[in-house]
Amino acid sequence: MLLNLEVRTQLKDIFSKELKEPVSLKLFSQAIGCETCHIAEGLLKELVETDPERIKLEVYSPLVDKEISQRYGVDRVPTIVIEGDSDYGIRYIGLPAGLEFTTLVQGIVQVSKREPRLSEKTLELLKGVDIPMEIMVFVTTSCGYCPSAAITAMNFAMASDYIKALIVDASENMDLAERFQVVGVPKIVINRGVAEFVGAQPENNFLGYILSAYEKMRRENGQA
Repeated sequence: MLLNLEVRTQLKDIFSKELKEPVSLKLFSQAIGCETCHIAEGLLKELVETDPERIKLEVYSPLVDKEISQRYGVDRVPTIVIEGDSDYGIRYIGLPAGLEFTTLVQGIVQVSKREPRLSEKTLELLKGVDIPMEIMVFVTTSCGYCPSAAITAMNFAMASDYIKALIVDASENMDLAERFQVVGVPKIVINRGVAEFVGAQPENNFLGYILSAYEKMRRENGQA
């Protein structure tokens, strides 16, 4: 048992009060060459048991289920997709253990509500984004500020069909951490380096980086 009785009781309480609509979790996992996949699968199965009516789990292998893996753009394991009526582009890449379990739970709750927790001004400004944007948030399981940054990114993904949020465990994905020079976390990388910053920034600051990256890409595409 990965989740003790106290945690299960807390989850049942949170989900009974907070969940509004059904949530689908898709875990991309494989038995060979992935040390944390079986733990991730066990963790998600136990989590689903706390509210099986509203949270569903499907497990896929990128090696076997190639078509669905391509459809969701998954090329790393374990990867968790948190989905509502549609795919918001929310991905958790790694094992959501430690403090990052909070990110998973809050992500499920937010998706179940079907509405991003962002200001009206932010939502209005995001309507102008019409270029695919990828927000990559590097986290570790012991980082106290990481869940906040991750949830903010998820909210931005929910707010725009053009924005995706990839929450990446830096210690499990060392090649990506090295590529994007992750020294401190949370580190946020937008569109693979068009813009980046460190720390759990307020919504307005986060939005500023997204819009800055958007404008830079527009200029590069000759759209300015």
